[in-house]
Amino acid sequence: MSIKLIVSDMDGTLLNEKVEVTDRVTEAILRAQDAGIEFAVATGRTVDSGYSLIKERGISCPFIELNGARYFDENEKLHYTRDMEKKDVQKLIHILEYYEVNNEFLTQKGSYSKRTLNDYLTSFKSVFKNINKDMTDEEALEYATKRMDDFNLNTVSDFSFLYQDPNIQVLKTLAHAHDNLPLLNEIQTTIEKELPDLIVTSASTFSLEVNHVEANKGQAVAELAQERGYTADEVITIGDNINDLTMLEWATHSYAVANAHTSAKDAAAYIAPSHADYAVAQIIERVLAGKSLRF
Repeated sequence: MSIKLIVSDMDGTLLNEKVEVTDRVTEAILRAQDAGIEFAVATGRTVDSGYSLIKERGISCPFIELNGARYFDENEKLHYTRDMEKKDVQKLIHILEYYEVNNEFLTQKGSYSKRTLNDYLTSFKSVFKNINKDMTDEEALEYATKRMDDFNLNTVSDFSFLYQDPNIQVLKTLAHAHDNLPLLNEIQTTIEKELPDLIVTSASTFSLEVNHVEANKGQAVAELAQERGYTADEVITIGDNINDLTMLEWATHSYAVANAHTSAKDAAAYIAPSHADYAVAQIIERVLAGKSLRF
């Protein structure tokens, strides 16, 4: 067995409970790169909200954003975009407006929502608290504020420009319904029935993530591996949630972290320690030491 590429999700996997890339994880990634093993990130975040956390630790690597909607190489060159068809965007808007849920549309020019910036701040704070149980309210507010800046959030009164403007690429849509899982399940069923060219996943219990059906982490990782000349046997993928399933299923050697959603654990070949226990670092350390991949 020879591992050539390691791909990790960010929130709940690569990042610790304080949304940081720790010293131990940084050291492990840099050691892997020095040993000729490539490292890449595949996340639901945008490159603006995620890559800065990697770069500030001195790590340069390929970055798959928005669940696979776009892929940037280690030189931050855009390799491809998989956005939604305009007709699908129009119908998706109508579905979400029918269900009267909060939503936002992420594009190459920023994110758009009808919510106020204060509503955004409250929502992001809840997201961070949900993912990182030990985070204080003050820490959650700090990270939520920073993420708002990274997201380039825009409040609008009408979404029609998203399907009327040919220069706007809708890359991902988020639909939020806090404490209403039955409603989210109904929305997912409706989208999957009426919009077969879209895929619905999730990275939390109170929101849905909608992408073009070919914008998924598994396909993005497969294309990155093929571009570099690697097979599925030479790739490790690491994740924690539903939007990681496709890449966990694609790679022969895949890990769900201990804090992962049950479906991620079912899809993965192995279970790793929690993200709070330096899961990504421990996996890389085992690879570099030539140990069995199974903990």
